[in-house]
Amino acid sequence: MFGNANNIVSGSGYPDIKEAMRLWEDGIRRRREDDGFVYEDEYRFHTMNIAAFCRLLASKIPGLNIEKAYICGLLHDYGKKYDERKIKRFHGLLGYLEMMDMGYPDIARICISHTFPVRNFDFSYYPSYPQTDLEFARSILDQMHYDDYDRLVQYCDLFLEALTIMKPADRIKNICKRYNLTNQENRYLNENAVFLKKYFDEKCAQDTFSLLGF
Repeated sequence: MFGNANNIVSGSGYPDIKEAMRLWEDGIRRRREDDGFVYEDEYRFHTMNIAAFCRLLASKIPGLNIEKAYICGLLHDYGKKYDERKIKRFHGLLGYLEMMDMGYPDIARICISHTFPVRNFDFSYYPSYPQTDLEFARSILDQMHYDDYDRLVQYCDLFLEALTIMKPADRIKNICKRYNLTNQENRYLNENAVFLKKYFDEKCAQDTFSLLGF
């Protein structure tokens, strides 16, 4: 159902835009049939805007494939075709396993990496995810080195909150309040946001907030 736990392979691969859109719509349909998908509008808004932001920034960065950047953003939350709280799994791992089984390791890695700014993450920062899934995610991340696509989705993911586009600092405030995070966790998220902005400002040779319309 969720893929083969031993199916960790190296390589590259991602669907073309037509197939990516089909997978995206099929995931939404699957979730809707399962539980009504109360947050479907938010999911569509979230993933489509992250995809658009990824495409825009990638267009300013030499060497990045604009279509791949868009597809990475569109499918990064593919594992949310399942209600992770109901089945007590981590959506990133579910997405990873399915994408690996489909032969799309470039998207599989994004499903995992977008959640963890630091590969050697502190388990206590993610209390809502099962320990076994976090351990498996960590074993996958141990084999990875983040590239610009991983970082791009991590960065663009910081601009979306429900049906609103906002600066990362405001989204982080909402996250900390919603999950009652500690000051240390708050600092961890903000430091990462500052790092990613500086990283992509330099890559794009311009202020990314201005580029994204802030």
